[in-house]
Amino acid sequence: MSQVNDSVQNSVYNALRESIINLNLAPGTAISEKEISLKFSVSRTPVREAFIHLSKEGLIRVIPQKETQVSLIDLARVEQEFFMRKSLETAVQEPFLENATAERFGELEKLLDLQTQALEKNSAIDFIKYDDTFHKTFFEGAGQNLCWEIISSMSGHYYRVRMLIVRISGIAEEKIQCHRNILDALKNHDPVKSRKLLCGHLTVKNEESLLRQKFPEFFITENQKDRFDVDFGGMPRME
Repeated sequence: MSQVNDSVQNSVYNALRESIINLNLAPGTAISEKEISLKFSVSRTPVREAFIHLSKEGLIRVIPQKETQVSLIDLARVEQEFFMRKSLETAVQEPFLENATAERFGELEKLLDLQTQALEKNSAIDFIKYDDTFHKTFFEGAGQNLCWEIISSMSGHYYRVRMLIVRISGIAEEKIQCHRNILDALKNHDPVKSRKLLCGHLTVKNEESLLRQKFPEFFITENQKDRFDVDFGGMPRME
């Protein structure tokens, strides 16, 4: 594939992924190669390739001879994505502190201010963007950028849950306070406390029941589990 085609494919993939994880394309929404190719004024080939990548991430669900849908949120997958993030992020606390500078702590303080401003403007997308940048700073400070790239590329279900959580009154404010507590622990050079705070902060387990009540149409139900899967070649297979 030429560099031009690669660029087109990446543009389509990135635009679709952003729309899905930001909930502009809601879980369960039907999409098609034809529709997307017309929207972006491209051929179906880059759209098909983007669909394959998104299906590998569990963000779209291909039903053979029927339709393609934005996948419903799978809380079992959310738990796995959370486990991966918790494992990696708690591991970078000590190496982050070994390299931490006053400038780096200043960056974290600024991000908390920006996150607070996003909340005041009722911008969930900006709120999560600054939230992610806050956490990404730990990986950058620890020299573990690859770990963050893995987290970002494989946490689409977890990301969508977080987007829903900030829409529930009071929870976003709690998240900012958790960030401040984590930052205080790091400033006091207490990685044990920061790891403990992170574990409680990153989990979404406590909000699962409330999320199902408020947004039931966005989540996989018990009788839908394991009905369909996609292998790593991007080819659909029925269970």
